[in-house]
Amino acid sequence: MLLLSIACCCGLPLWWFQPISNQYPARASLPDQIDSMRLRQDERSQAAAEELKSRVRESNLLAEDTFAGIYTTSDGKRVTLFGSTGLRFSPESDAKAEIDRLAGEYALKESVNVETGVRGRYARCAVGQADGDSVVVCTSADHGSLTTGVFTRLSVDDSGRLLNDLRQRVVLPKS
Repeated sequence: MLLLSIACCCGLPLWWFQPISNQYPARASLPDQIDSMRLRQDERSQAAAEELKSRVRESNLLAEDTFAGIYTTSDGKRVTLFGSTGLRFSPESDAKAEIDRLAGEYALKESVNVETGVRGRYARCAVGQADGDSVVVCTSADHGSLTTGVFTRLSVDDSGRLLNDLRQRVVLPKS
């Protein structure tokens, strides 16, 4: 009975707190190259990234930091990546809220859950339109960050996997 009491008293709070302590605090850093994708450094792309950062800041007033960048591949695929770092208590609802916030801008259809394989991290993707092209918008939220990617010429499944890979390279534990 004593062991059961100790497990309930100490174990359950530790189990609940573990994702938060693993995911927060976090920092974001956009590398110049990720696999075959290169960060666009031209004036137009940097201005678009700054505008995205500004919009992320407006929608996440308590964010500790914001980030945005536009990547392209040699075969013309484009990935726009943006988000914020900071403590989040309800990442599942934050992921849905971000997709809902972007629904009008990208004419998003119904979003679907995407498996992340990480306790405390939730992702959603939806198909939409940007500049006349079909895009997939995916959002991943955990207790320390919210990351969104806009992907051209990729399926929903491929976009979800790519966002997960990008997120692991961009959002890092704060040292």
